[in-house]
Amino acid sequence: MSQDNSNKKKESDLEEELLYELDFAWNLYSNSQKLESKELAEKYIEFLTKARTERERTAYIKEKALQRGFREVEIGNSDAEGAHKLKPGDRIFYTNRKKNISLVIVGSHPLSHGLNIIGAHLDTPRVDLKIRPLYEDKESGFALFKTHYYGGVKKYQWASIPLILTGVVVKKNGTVIDVDIGTNDNDPVFIIPDLLPHLQQKVQQDRKTTDVIKGEEMNVLVGAIPHENKNIKQKFKVKILQILHEKYDIKEEDFLSAELSLVPAFKPRFVGIDKSMIGASGQDDGICSFLAMQSILDIKEIPEKTIIAALFDKEEIGSSGSTGAKSSWLRFLIEDLLLKKENHVKSSKLNISLTKTKIISADVGPVLHPTFKQVQDPRTAAILGKGLRIMKYTGRAGKVNSSDATAEFIAELRHIFDENEVPFQLGAFSAVDAGGGGTIAMYFAEQFNADVVDAGPAVLNIHSPYEISHIADIYASYLGYRTFFKHI
Repeated sequence: MSQDNSNKKKESDLEEELLYELDFAWNLYSNSQKLESKELAEKYIEFLTKARTERERTAYIKEKALQRGFREVEIGNSDAEGAHKLKPGDRIFYTNRKKNISLVIVGSHPLSHGLNIIGAHLDTPRVDLKIRPLYEDKESGFALFKTHYYGGVKKYQWASIPLILTGVVVKKNGTVIDVDIGTNDNDPVFIIPDLLPHLQQKVQQDRKTTDVIKGEEMNVLVGAIPHENKNIKQKFKVKILQILHEKYDIKEEDFLSAELSLVPAFKPRFVGIDKSMIGASGQDDGICSFLAMQSILDIKEIPEKTIIAALFDKEEIGSSGSTGAKSSWLRFLIEDLLLKKENHVKSSKLNISLTKTKIISADVGPVLHPTFKQVQDPRTAAILGKGLRIMKYTGRAGKVNSSDATAEFIAELRHIFDENEVPFQLGAFSAVDAGGGGTIAMYFAEQFNADVVDAGPAVLNIHSPYEISHIADIYASYLGYRTFFKHI
């Protein structure tokens, strides 16, 4: 070999040694892993089909946990002698107001060694019915629902698409009535009507995209047949109330204590000729809720640290309230674990346990958009299909309202993910000053003084009625969550 060729080879080796290059996760998987990723994708599609709201998702995860040998416990409940005691290997879960669920596997180490927690959120952007939603418009001949959108949505995306009505009505006597209209193929669906392009010039043409459909214009078609009784004044409205009364035994006043939401009627499906992606509503943050559930259910051995998959509500509107991540529920839960596992709760021991806890805030993040690349820095943007996306910091502008993970914690994650062959990438939310967002990470960093980082699949079309994820990223996130539970 000539001296020139030898030098070129050394330079090539140097480049390979020093540069950081990311391959697509699919290229890193074995044939068996590719098969497992497809099987996991099928399970995920089932979850998205059956569980669309925080109530439905809590019920779904509870059922799966019971099937896998988990038992439900309540905070502070110790009825029988010794019944409240917990030992290493116990698989339990807690629920909160039918909108939160936490799956727990008790570890062999004391809680003062810290816990490993993955936190995700069950709620998703949608359109809720107002407190007194039903009205009629006699001039146009329709019965309609008034609505109030939930979370950060592009309102115009929710017009002219089929919608399902789902939720509960609670009567004055406490009876809970489940409502689900539109899920079955024979059910009717609902729709927010838009204006035809031929007549939009004076009304919509000059509006900003945020106001193409305004909030008070998100009115839903409910019916268009008047009641036959000529003595009834509100014929369209009464006709709908009569149908609801016959089917659900509810009256108009029962809407006062109801939680009813409209979600897209599109079925979750594979996207692309190669079936590489999944399209569905509610993937933010259904994808991480499902993966947190699946990863803890599949752990068979007794972990060293106690591990928790904690799933919350209200993230899309600020994580507030008794079911949001800002509440004290998870802290109360950990206090309860201290009592039932170690028979005492001292504030000092609780504080030590929380400070030594490691948390993944499991949430989705944006990808490098194939059409609108200008909102991202390609050097720091997450790429669809390149594995679990770790986001060191969130926030906007000058990192305002950011939860910024320490370099030491990121290094710890890099180590265990590389050791266990988990495809991962670090990605920022956006280009500087192009926008931003937040997750539940900051609340646990502040309340627990714990190490927290955001990690989850990157998703395209976030907050739209049809979000897009990649099957390779779903599997990589599953591997990452299991590795975090077992090895951090």
